[in-house]
Amino acid sequence: MTSIVIRGGRVVDGTGAPAVEADVLVRDGRIAEIGPGLRGDRELDAAGAVVAPGFVDIHTHYDAQVFWDPALSPSCYHGVTTVVAGNCGFSIAPTREKDRETIALTLEKVEDMDPASLMAGIPWDFETFPEYLASVERRGTLLNYAAYVGHTALRLFHMGPDAAYERAATETELA
Repeated sequence: MTSIVIRGGRVVDGTGAPAVEADVLVRDGRIAEIGPGLRGDRELDAAGAVVAPGFVDIHTHYDAQVFWDPALSPSCYHGVTTVVAGNCGFSIAPTREKDRETIALTLEKVEDMDPASLMAGIPWDFETFPEYLASVERRGTLLNYAAYVGHTALRLFHMGPDAAYERAATETELA
């Protein structure tokens, strides 16, 4: 068993209770105890700092960036431990090979990202959304990563480029 004590920080526990100066004992990656005078294999001095649960950023566009920046910068610098991608209806999966450039162009408009850089930075070893998530998982991330299926990619995948932006989906396409 390995343990770390985060010593003397202002602990904000996320419950709405006032912050308290305390030590936090982390054993095997989990908070085991909060209180004064705790001991561990390692100690981190948190005097003058705030110790808080990780933040969840529910609105990111890391869908492509996750492949070349597994730390998901700059979120990892600000106490964020979980991110959610695929917001605003944009995601990069599901995507057929023939539609990859169209998907890159949608991100160019929303994120002001260069389509050529996007095309080069995405491994494209996926077509379906579950395959996309598996591709992300194989590479790993520093933070917890969750994603929505963007309706833009979904409509393009099921309706094709000529119809995806021009008409309502048919009953068959909705099924």
